[in-house]
Amino acid sequence: MAEAVAAESQVDDGTTTRNGKGEWTPRVVASGSPLFSRPWRLSPKAAAKALFGWNGYLWPVRTIDAGLAILTWWLLQPGAGIWAGQAGPLASLTELRPGWILLMYARNVALLLLIAGGWHLRLYYRRAQGSRFKYTSRWPATNSKAFLFGNQVWDNMFWSLTSGAMVWTLYEALMMWAYARGWLPWIGFASNPVWFVALFLLLPIWNDIHFYFVHRLTHWKPFYRAAHYLHHRNINVGPWSGMAMHPIEHLLYLSRWLIFLVLPAHPIHMLYVMQRTGLGPATGHAGFDQVVVHTPSDTRMSIDSFYHYLHHRYFECNYGNNLLPLDRWLGTLHDGTEAGVELLKKRRKLPREADGVV
Repeated sequence: MAEAVAAESQVDDGTTTRNGKGEWTPRVVASGSPLFSRPWRLSPKAAAKALFGWNGYLWPVRTIDAGLAILTWWLLQPGAGIWAGQAGPLASLTELRPGWILLMYARNVALLLLIAGGWHLRLYYRRAQGSRFKYTSRWPATNSKAFLFGNQVWDNMFWSLTSGAMVWTLYEALMMWAYARGWLPWIGFASNPVWFVALFLLLPIWNDIHFYFVHRLTHWKPFYRAAHYLHHRNINVGPWSGMAMHPIEHLLYLSRWLIFLVLPAHPIHMLYVMQRTGLGPATGHAGFDQVVVHTPSDTRMSIDSFYHYLHHRYFECNYGNNLLPLDRWLGTLHDGTEAGVELLKKRRKLPREADGVV
């Protein structure tokens, strides 16, 4: 679904207000969903918009995530859904065997190709809207020693589809195996429908908390030098840069499944969390604020990746996602303004920007 936005109603149409470095700033970024940052000030209409409006708490991201997890369980998960035998779901996964694990890996690679590849195809390969609504006028590097093969996109795809998809699959396979053996607390919709649905609403909060504190840890100098530097070579981000990380960082970043060791849930909820962790970075690193989906009517879809783009631009800020206001609460917010840059400089000396790495 997209929002129709009349071009004449916009102060900036995504092309005209770039600075001397070719950077475009769409607006001051928000600090968390209104549901968490100022719930006491919300009118019923504003609360409904924060819940159900575009880029609200429920629509479209979390609704699509939940639908994808359910679809995966019923159609794409070995040993479950239509693939379950007479013994029940996951009964065939009590032994760790290469066959079903490789099928899960192929599924996750296909999902990455669909999501990250789809954004890249439209915005970077076809350049369907040029640099309109792109945060920087630069494009991914094609001749840089900073990246494998000298090519930023090929480098990012390599790390995403090998280390990223492998670690993601390994964690999911271990969890499915543990569920199959009855080692983890498992609830179903029939036995506990309220808790089953509530988890879809609560787990995004866990995602944000985990991401913020793990991300802060990866900026600890020893870890940064050992692993996180690889991800931050992408100052000019693109969809494939989201999961382009060092294998050590993948082990940490993708560890959100740990909550299910103690939390009663269904394997669908584990897929819900892990797929958001593996696929969400493609949109968060898209490098565009809006996607023009129909040129004649100027119909646009807001993907709003500016919050995390600022992190790649300035490094020591915006460690979280733009749901919980953790960056504001903990003093690491950069709102995209010049005043925000000055505040960031005062709080911590900025790392030297690698001008040659684009």
